[in-house]
Amino acid sequence: MKPTISPRQRAENLLYSIFDAAEDGCHTITAYAGGPSVTIRFHNEGRRTYLGLGVDMADIISTTAAALTGEVCGVVLRSIEGEGKARAWGWHVRGLVATPLTADVLRCAYSRDEWTGETLPPVQGLYYDDAPHINLV
Repeated sequence: MKPTISPRQRAENLLYSIFDAAEDGCHTITAYAGGPSVTIRFHNEGRRTYLGLGVDMADIISTTAAALTGEVCGVVLRSIEGEGKARAWGWHVRGLVATPLTADVLRCAYSRDEWTGETLPPVQGLYYDDAPHINLV
């Protein structure tokens, strides 16, 4: 029997898993499931995660849950690594499974215009990395 969790719990599990996977530094999560996307900026220092001033975790979870109402969604984590460099990780989320994307798959997704399919120029200073496994349950 498959475990059932609410969209809110799914969003919370996803966010906390990504917070845990990210190293120290400044990060941005973007989640998209065919509707409005959600963007979350945070900073990790040691074992603590800091959100921007006036940002409430309950609001972020609610917004993320709304963005993830579809069964399938994509999530990207961009991390600032200093000296004009940033790393990108990505996951394909379906139900309760977050499948890590390889650097090549993510690079291909970033290099195509969503609407026209045309090739986009590379984002300067951004490199793609194989995403780690994260747990949603």
